[in-house]
Amino acid sequence: MGELSKLLNIGKVVEEQLNQVGIVDLEQLKNIGSEQAWLKIKSIDDSA
Repeated sequence: MGELSKLLNIGKVVEEQLNQVGIVDLEQLKNIGSEQAWLKIKSIDDSA
């Protein structure tokens, strides 16, 4: 289990999706923002 899945409302699956789109740590997630992170995940997973 990585750093991101320790955050509130981010489980293993979401962490894996974030990693797949190049977001691997909290700093990157903060910099990109939740909306852009979700859009990146949506680009690889239509069910998001």
